[in-house]
Amino acid sequence: MYDALARWARRHALPAPVCDFTGRIRHTLALLTEPPVLPSEGGPQRLADDPGASVEDSAGLARLRGLLEEWLYTNPQVVGVADREIAA
Repeated sequence: MYDALARWARRHALPAPVCDFTGRIRHTLALLTEPPVLPSEGGPQRLADDPGASVEDSAGLARLRGLLEEWLYTNPQVVGVADREIAA
């Protein structure tokens, strides 16, 4: 999953043309936390932070979202509720 996220980000030079693996993963995961962008009338579908992105780019991000959802489903221990911390 991480490799797919990093490859997609590298292909789109996100968050920058030169970036480390972890930075690409974090940026792509941040994009996946945003709701999908719906196509608007009269214009192509775009990624929220990249005005040059195409419908294919958004479809690739949707595939990554599906991959992440599948991974989370097969690894339910990761989705568990965090321990509550007493507020100071």
